[in-house]
Amino acid sequence: MNAGNKHEANPTGGASSLKKCFWDSLSKESISKEDFSLQDIERFSLPLLEEAGIPEAELDLRLLMQEAFSLETKDYLLWKREALSAFYRQREAHSVFNQKSAPGESADSLLCFSGALDSALTCFFSFLEKRLERVPLSQILGRQEFFGLSFLVNENVLSPRQDTECIVERILQEEKEKGKRSEKSKGIPGSSAFPFADDANTNEKQLSVLDLCTGSGCIGLTLLKYLNCKTMLLLDKSDKALEVAKENYRRLFLEEEERIANVEREHLREQKNRVSVYFPESDLFSALPPFMEEKGISGFDVLVSNPPYIRSSVVPGLDEEVALHEPRMALDGGTDGLDFYRRIAKEGKCFLLPGGRVYLEIGYDQGESVKSIFQKEGYREVEVFQDYEGRDRGLYAVSPT
Repeated sequence: MNAGNKHEANPTGGASSLKKCFWDSLSKESISKEDFSLQDIERFSLPLLEEAGIPEAELDLRLLMQEAFSLETKDYLLWKREALSAFYRQREAHSVFNQKSAPGESADSLLCFSGALDSALTCFFSFLEKRLERVPLSQILGRQEFFGLSFLVNENVLSPRQDTECIVERILQEEKEKGKRSEKSKGIPGSSAFPFADDANTNEKQLSVLDLCTGSGCIGLTLLKYLNCKTMLLLDKSDKALEVAKENYRRLFLEEEERIANVEREHLREQKNRVSVYFPESDLFSALPPFMEEKGISGFDVLVSNPPYIRSSVVPGLDEEVALHEPRMALDGGTDGLDFYRRIAKEGKCFLLPGGRVYLEIGYDQGESVKSIFQKEGYREVEVFQDYEGRDRGLYAVSPT
């Protein structure tokens, strides 16, 4: 596709305009609507994404195509240069063969493949339009992987970042070390990337955990998966964010339980009945006292949060994908970006059990400032730790008492 054709497919024209421009580009190359391939879609779409300044445009395009056309990676690679209609015809035939059909239904079903393909193509160009408008890939796909788990996301929550995984890993490592020191460690086999991912309940003591500003719930629910928890509170000011967190909990835990048969299911249910999971709506700690009294919660062993920490003046100048499409309340940390750290340090110690630990994500240039805030409030063992690229990313502290 030449540079002139590239500009004809104006993203502001919408998905239908993009689709029409695609058909026009096929016509110019004498490719029929029956014979176009994924490679033809790529040749049309990739220059648009690159011109729009999309990082990793080729990878994004592949993922959008796989999602729209319901393709596994192996199918994408095998069929990339073949007519997409042939793949759909084969898939429809396989589907008809494997289901019980009334006489005559098979032929009718095979005629439906073209409609299914056209719907998938329309879906793809809808995805492409959104990506050209800098809607984050995770919001288009509706999910983001975090610590080996898949989380639902939308415009009401921050998409989980890989940087945040170091916070979770530090908490799990701390529990492993505590278990070793108490000579009660159960042993934690696992992959080199996520050494805890193959074995839940890495700690001996049942923990009460508070996840502030939970958003999608990626931190708290990952800890719930791999720690031995007694109580888990996933708290947020946004009721819409809490709906996302609740849905992730249902998918990661309740649906998993339903997939386990009979005896195993009963065992799992027995284990999960020991864990109380709550999703209170609260501006940090404001709603906690009556809630904790009602539920009989005396305090928390672990307080974790990825709070808003971007300076207010900086938020509008962030990358378009963040500034325009992610919730400002999850980004804006006040004039100097430290408002939430001051509140957590001052108010949080009242909710920690003796020896309770705090784990916070911080900005790469906020280490000394946040450390000073917690030291002035009397916290012990205050430490800044780094992410996988060696930048300041987290703060660890122990309650004053």
